[in-house]
Amino acid sequence: MSCSWLWLIVYLFFIFITSIQSRYIRLPSVNCSELSPIGTPITQLLNILPSSNWGFTFLTRTSVISYFLLDDIKGTITVKRPLDREDLCRLGICSCFNECILKLEINALSDIYTHIIYVPILILDENDNFCYFSNDIYYLNISESVRLNTRIILPIAHDPDQTPNNVQSYSIVSNNYTEFRLDYQIRPSLIIIEPLDRELHDKYLFNFCAYEGIDNQKRSCCTKILLTITDINDNSPIFQHNQQSPLIIKISELSPIHTELIQMKAFDPDDGLNGQIKYTFSKWTQNDVTINKIFNLNSQNGSITLLKQLDYEERNNYELQIQAKDLGLNAIPTYATVIVEVIDENDWPPELFTFTPADVQLINNSIIYILENISVGTPILYLTVSDRDSGENGRVSIELIPSMNQTSVVQLEKVSDNTYALKTIIQLDREQNSYYSFTLFVYDHGEPKQSIKNLFELHLIDVNDCSPIFDNSTNYSFYINENNKENFPIHTIKVDDFDEHDHVTLQLKFDSEQNYNELFKLNEQNQLIILKSLDYEQQSLYQFSIQAEDTFGHQTSISILIHVNDLNDNPVEFLTNFTQFQIEENQNNQTYLGHIQAEDKDRNTTIIYTIDSNDNKQINNFIELKSNGNLYTKISFDREQLNKLQFYIIANDSYYTDKILIEILILDQNDNKPILKSKSPYCYIYNTTNSNQTIEIQLDGYDPDENENGNIIYSLKNPSSKGIRIRSNGLLIIEPIFQEYKFDIYLTDQGKFKSLSSSYENFIVYIVYDEFECQNYSLISSLELDQRTFIYFLSIILISLACFIIIILFICCCIYYRQRQIRLKSSNNKPITNLTPSFSSSLNDDAENDTLLISSPSPQFTAMTTISTSTTTTNDSNRLTTFTDRLSNNKSSSLSSSSSSTYVKMSRSFEDEIL
Repeated sequence: MSCSWLWLIVYLFFIFITSIQSRYIRLPSVNCSELSPIGTPITQLLNILPSSNWGFTFLTRTSVISYFLLDDIKGTITVKRPLDREDLCRLGICSCFNECILKLEINALSDIYTHIIYVPILILDENDNFCYFSNDIYYLNISESVRLNTRIILPIAHDPDQTPNNVQSYSIVSNNYTEFRLDYQIRPSLIIIEPLDRELHDKYLFNFCAYEGIDNQKRSCCTKILLTITDINDNSPIFQHNQQSPLIIKISELSPIHTELIQMKAFDPDDGLNGQIKYTFSKWTQNDVTINKIFNLNSQNGSITLLKQLDYEERNNYELQIQAKDLGLNAIPTYATVIVEVIDENDWPPELFTFTPADVQLINNSIIYILENISVGTPILYLTVSDRDSGENGRVSIELIPSMNQTSVVQLEKVSDNTYALKTIIQLDREQNSYYSFTLFVYDHGEPKQSIKNLFELHLIDVNDCSPIFDNSTNYSFYINENNKENFPIHTIKVDDFDEHDHVTLQLKFDSEQNYNELFKLNEQNQLIILKSLDYEQQSLYQFSIQAEDTFGHQTSISILIHVNDLNDNPVEFLTNFTQFQIEENQNNQTYLGHIQAEDKDRNTTIIYTIDSNDNKQINNFIELKSNGNLYTKISFDREQLNKLQFYIIANDSYYTDKILIEILILDQNDNKPILKSKSPYCYIYNTTNSNQTIEIQLDGYDPDENENGNIIYSLKNPSSKGIRIRSNGLLIIEPIFQEYKFDIYLTDQGKFKSLSSSYENFIVYIVYDEFECQNYSLISSLELDQRTFIYFLSIILISLACFIIIILFICCCIYYRQRQIRLKSSNNKPITNLTPSFSSSLNDDAENDTLLISSPSPQFTAMTTISTSTTTTNDSNRLTTFTDRLSNNKSSSLSSSSSSTYVKMSRSFEDEIL
């Protein structure tokens, strides 16, 4: 019967492999009953393969294919002949000791795929053979004097089926005899358990049955055994070897005819006819026609000889059952089994079968045509090797032998035990080599070794796989002088294609933004032509490509660069006649001012910039001009000294010149503090006619900086009187009182980034009646020292005094130390007089015109004045007295806001002593 349910597994297995274009596919074994009628479909390969136009052929070349039909379109395998497992085993097509498996290899070809399908078919044994005995009745004679436990060998039933469908057990039906017991553990036999007495019972009739199959389907076959008890000829022949186990003989299949295999000798102790033995094949053996044709048994001596030469490939074993029976009456035959195992000899050479995938052409089984662009690892030839011999004689190996001076481009890959795939191992290229040859050497491992050789030629079919190739020796960058002639040929483009019978066309390719059709073209001789005159100033570089295309559409492009050489055909010129640069004052030297650029349409022309020779002398110390047009300063400019420079610069391209006027403006920085021009003390003559009006004095300040940096704001601090104030523009407003005004005045500019200020402390304004009084104040002020001068002189005096004291102390210490050393050395203590310098000073309070005034007023003003008194006129004395009174009042307030003053009067004697 057909076990189609297994094909669900087969179908799932095929889903996995259908994505592979060329594979060796092993299918699980398909179980088929040996009773399957002719025409029974076993499987349909088309259902488990991907959709395509498939073609199926048997790859197997053995007698197995005679039992099956293969639909070359649908791949349906059907039963062609009865599948009798027993016949298949007998013919050696499958093994009878284990499973009977028929191996089929099927080549499945389509437009896309090429598969080898390995289909093992397991022939399931069915209980289709009835067991039988060789005779319907067996006559057995046994002497009555036989001993107890004697074993009477019974005939065996024959059933060629396989376990469990063959004979499983024996029994004696309706056994009413107590003298015998049936035992079939090793071989069915009757065991005598009680003594026999022919006079009581001379014959025993047994209904002996054999049972085959499984328990619920048991079948039986029976024979009758007539056992006669005699008192004569009570010995059966006995073979020399152990009758319980078969005798195995191994003989070469090359043994000649009439070769004696063995002589089966039996012994019978009886005399006469009862001791004469006749040898024959058993009935079961005689039913095997093949045995009767091959083996001869000498009935007299038991010699077994060959009637026909053995062939291992047709049948490899024979089972001979030899019967030995004496010639006496009621003779009991004895049986021995001889198993003849045919030894395989290496008498068949290996066989090589080839087939190719759909895209490979094989001619005369030796010439292979493939496309040159076949992928690496693609099978180009499938090989099946076989040998009818077995064992080492049938084990076949295959070797690939490349031709001399050629690198192997293919290799053998084992697909199954006897199937190989010949695959490419490198990427083939017909343009490099169009022909290869190799030899397949097939040999077995028997002795002597059998082998065959098959020479193959591999030819590559050209595929248009080569793109056009431009001449690599040519540099496709061309240099052309501008103003060239029209229709000027540049170069002849050379291109080649290694494919056979291929035509290449050239075409200019421009970008979408380019419009070079009116400038360049290719003529019929593939010459690149310049149609018009080129101008470097309009465009210096032309870049496009030339595309080569063959008949199959393969394209190759090469970039063309046309460089236009510049000629000095355009004058150099400045875009303007005047350029101005600005720089802030106080910048470091070598400060970059700017760049002068002249235009020259000739791009590769070098322009050199120089200062006009007429301006070079006056500008050379201030400005440095580089040849590339960069301007740098040579000094740090001061706007208050120099605020502008003008000069000419000349541009020269070695053929043309042009010049431009350059102006450099020095920008102001807030680098100067405001200066008060009005001097202190300031004497103002008051007009008494306008006694009710305030006094307005315009202070004069100056800042050399420009604009906001030079705008001065005035402010007033620490005024000696509340009746004085100042506006931001320097207008001083004072109450109309005759007195001395003292205050601090600050001048601050309005710089944008930083402001600078100046302070004038203890600024004095005198309000007087006339010019004479103003002159007296000027005289007094000229004799006074300011605070800084006073501190300077005082510091010198104090430092000198300190140095003098240190020197005196040092001298005293040295004298004291020396005297002490003398006292320590001297035994007599002598008093030593310490000399101490003394200074005498006397102050003469009555000394005239010798008064020194040392004053320490406010920090901003120090007056150091020597006053000499003399007699004056009465009016002057009165006016001075009046002024002195006013001054004494002001001094009281001034001394309260400043540090105290010290008046020291020293005599000339003290001065002399100091000196």
